Amino acid sequence: MKEIIRSTEINISKDKGVSVITCTNRPLFINYVFENYKRQLYNPKELIIILNNNDIDSIAVKKQAANYEAVKVYQLDESLSLGVCYNFAVQQCHYEYIAKFDDDDYYAPLHLNESMRAFTYTEADIVGKHTRFIYFENSHRLMLYEGISHNYSTYVVGATMVFKRNVWDMVNFKNLTVGEDSDFQEECRKQGFKIFSTDEYDYVTIRQKDINNHTFKLDDETYMAYCNPVAKTLDYAPLITRHNYF
Repeated sequence: MKEIIRSTEINISKDKGVSVITCTNRPLFINYVFENYKRQLYNPKELIIILNNNDIDSIAVKKQAANYEAVKVYQLDESLSLGVCYNFAVQQCHYEYIAKFDDDDYYAPLHLNESMRAFTYTEADIVGKHTRFIYFENSHRLMLYEGISHNYSTYVVGATMVFKRNVWDMVNFKNLTVGEDSDFQEECRKQGFKIFSTDEYDYVTIRQKDINNHTFKLDDETYMAYCNPVAKTLDYAPLITRHNYF
């Protein structure tokens, strides 16, 4: 597969727009959502934000969204599952490629570019990352989880998924708040859709100081035992950012 990557000319058609979807119930992370979207160099693009918390001031968020191009904000009742929220978000999308962003992770400028490029040299229906960088805020350590890269996979991190609209037309997210991403991918595989994992660059899973903010409630020491150390740093962005494709 690496030989294919080296020999393939970058030829991303600019009419292949990307709809970024994000669901959040945490007001403190709204700015992260906008910053990650603005940082993406890929165009055309749009952002669909789903506010899944009744106490979030949707009017204020919509005013903030007006400062950015092609952003739509919706508020759904907090009783609804993430799966229901994602299905609603996809229904609002204008483009045929849909990228799922989490509200608390970091997406470097070429994240969407590299994901979309993978569709040009593979037969994938879903693209994402199995191998990835992880930053632990408590210890300021950047680690690398070495999984599958530059190859087809049975799973990619939900926060990195980019999928074709026709995939969702056949497989919706189930009414789940935990495990909706992995379930979605499992159902997609059963339908014959292919999943491809790129490499670790241009994305970081952020492990916050309070593990209660995460669905995956594993303590840092145990989590780090599955990873390889990269650096102790307060600025991880330069270490994980791709400056060109080759």
